[in-house]
Amino acid sequence: MERSRLDLTSSTNGYGAERKFLGYECQASFSVESGNLDDVQQLLVDVVEAGANEIEGVDFDVAGKPGMRSEARRLAVTAARRKAELYAEAAEVRLGAVLHVEDVDPERAGAESYRGHGSGGASAAEDLASGHVVVSAAVILGFAKAHH
Repeated sequence: MERSRLDLTSSTNGYGAERKFLGYECQASFSVESGNLDDVQQLLVDVVEAGANEIEGVDFDVAGKPGMRSEARRLAVTAARRKAELYAEAAEVRLGAVLHVEDVDPERAGAESYRGHGSGGASAAEDLASGHVVVSAAVILGFAKAHH
């Protein structure tokens, strides 16, 4: 169990002049982490039996994500270079040196357009498969045009 948060708010009933103070409402929030995927269902049952009346979500992640993200970034740079070479060839110019490198964090809001680069942003069936966690990376590369 990690990160707990306690929120205390005023509770009222009615609107305007009819509004009455009822008291205070306290909400306790906790984050539970387990390394055993086979026990997730039982963990959720136990949490509800312990008194939880709301589960905000269940997220799956991997411990080796930094290394996987590094490999995804390498592959993203390779894919960006290949795409730039294709455009340069179609425009009948030669690709020059890299002038600009910008990392696009695929986990930040607003970066959805960079997810699933090869599939047009659509999720694949294996994205939800047991034992499958998607780790993605995206990059924007700017190249100079090579002088002949």
